[in-house]
Amino acid sequence: MVFLLPYRALTNEKYEDFQAFYGDRLNMRVIRCTGDYTDDTSRFVRGKYDFAFLTYEMFLGLSVNASASLHRIGLVVVDEAQFITDASRGISVELMLTNLLAAREKGVNPQILALSAVIGDENHFDDWLGCDTLMTRERPVPLLEGVLDRSGTFQFIDGDGNEQTTQLLPPHAIRQRKKKKSSQDVIVPLARKLVSDAEKLLIFRNAKGKAAGCANYLANELGLPAATDVIEQLPGRDPSSTSERLREALQGGTAVHNANLSREERSTIEQAFRQLDGNVHVLAATTTVAAGVNTPASTVILAEHAFYTDNGTQDFSVAEYKNMAGRAGRLGIEEQGRSILLASGGVERKRLFEQYVRADPEPIQSSFDAEDLPTWILRLLAQVERVPEDEVVRLLASTYGGYLRRRTDPEWHETMKKRLQELLERMRDLDLLEEQAGKIKLTLLGQACGESTLPFGEAMKLVEVLREVSGGRSIDEITAKRLMALLQMLSESEAGYTPLFKRGGSRKESAWQRDVTNYYGQDVTRALQKRAKDKYEYWARCKRAAILWEWIEGVPTRKIEDKYTINPYSGDIGAGEIRRFADSTRFNLQSAFDIANLLLLGKGPNEEQVDQLVKRLEVGLPESALGLLNLPVRLTRGEYLELHSAGYTEAEEVLNTSPEELRNHINFANWPVLQQTIFSEE
Repeated sequence: MVFLLPYRALTNEKYEDFQAFYGDRLNMRVIRCTGDYTDDTSRFVRGKYDFAFLTYEMFLGLSVNASASLHRIGLVVVDEAQFITDASRGISVELMLTNLLAAREKGVNPQILALSAVIGDENHFDDWLGCDTLMTRERPVPLLEGVLDRSGTFQFIDGDGNEQTTQLLPPHAIRQRKKKKSSQDVIVPLARKLVSDAEKLLIFRNAKGKAAGCANYLANELGLPAATDVIEQLPGRDPSSTSERLREALQGGTAVHNANLSREERSTIEQAFRQLDGNVHVLAATTTVAAGVNTPASTVILAEHAFYTDNGTQDFSVAEYKNMAGRAGRLGIEEQGRSILLASGGVERKRLFEQYVRADPEPIQSSFDAEDLPTWILRLLAQVERVPEDEVVRLLASTYGGYLRRRTDPEWHETMKKRLQELLERMRDLDLLEEQAGKIKLTLLGQACGESTLPFGEAMKLVEVLREVSGGRSIDEITAKRLMALLQMLSESEAGYTPLFKRGGSRKESAWQRDVTNYYGQDVTRALQKRAKDKYEYWARCKRAAILWEWIEGVPTRKIEDKYTINPYSGDIGAGEIRRFADSTRFNLQSAFDIANLLLLGKGPNEEQVDQLVKRLEVGLPESALGLLNLPVRLTRGEYLELHSAGYTEAEEVLNTSPEELRNHINFANWPVLQQTIFSEE
């Protein structure tokens, strides 16, 4: 059985659940592949497992590059199947499913089970998959769902589906607490009331800073006992600025959950919040926690109804809202859950009630975008060895997007055929496509681009840059680190938004050029200027490249945060940004190496250097500390760095050290497990 999930955190959680039950108790083989250095990729390819847990992208890559692995699969479970509609992730989900459907022609026919709690109309998704539909509107724990305004009026739908209005808070309880009105005015009295009723609260905020601030002001206001036991379980090395705010919140019985926390910190907080008799009564989280992490609450409070984007704000979809609201209700503990969406006044309360509470989730859709046709064709061709040119449109028609369009537009096939002729000619000119025995196939370069995680335009940008810097000798040598820096030339849609301070002191952001020159050389600094639309884009590239250098050299997280945050209100660099830059770069680095290896005729970095750098980007360690990754349990970045600074460079050196000595360097939450693992022979 293969279980596919959208996020590494969710994949790890489900892996641990299955390992505890099916692995430890029933002695079955449970593996995972998420893009981490601890992956069981070879076991997956060889079929040496009973249960495999993978992220969407990992399964797509393995099912294309090791297609024989599909023959061994009996069941594929796709969790959070609504991600097929996602603008950025949808293409991977759709191509992954398209590849599974195409494999049926070769006699490969695993069962497919697609799961989602937030799909409206299935819009022929079941027909395309060839699956039956099981639809239910019932919840194990009924949900009381509504909107609360600043007068304390709560408009909601009860468990029987009836609309009601009640005075949830007395009007005098809600007062302006600062110079301007804010959600804090409502959240404080609301949380005080609900916590006094022994409820567990999950409060969603649309920004990391807001989530941390909410946890801290509630800790000060509610007077709850400290969660001392949770504080003691947190990793003590390499803290971020948010790590300190988390500890402050826990002193008042609340917690924050956002991307600035480490994997170990988030896991500790999730477990503590789930404990019935635990002292974490309120969890203030960014919206990412709604995507499947197991953190049910008595009541969910949604302080906002829009996300921040690079271009302003964007309202939640109904499905996104329902996913967050659905976290309310603890199975086996409470008779009902409750979700509360905050509104500024009566008019907005009524509007949000109709827009979200009464509404059904949107119909499932394909993420296919005709403007991104080159990316779809490149990735589809990467899944076949060769194909007659007039069959390419059939490949596109086999996708969910193609299936839907053929149902509604009789002319779609002919229209797309004309567009494809022009596109295929362009791909030939770019040396991505070649003809063989009357059929077309991707060249080695085309295959490398098609199997990459990069959109067509970004892959072509990388090809052009590598051709320029190699052919024009503008860069003396392209090492793995220099290739890492050049990847920062890709658009921010790949690297993620880079916070910059663009007002009064904006020229301070230009200082990162000097760091790039010191770290990579002046030729790389010049190369990063190419095709930058303005100085801010160039400075952002330099900023990311400099941050990544310090991350892989083991510079403490807090030191990187402090150095690269010019203004905390408009250019805040937190641990979440650091890890996001590192993750996006490492996911693209292998693809970039494959492309560079072809263009540079083997004169670029070697595979071992790239593999080593991928590990360093993941864990944030210097090269001389990588031997510590061979320890039988995974430690935190801070613990690896502590051992390294004490002179340890290999796992064997640690294994030959006394427990008493190691206690000076490791403050591990599960120290007994580590001790038992390392010193079992003693």
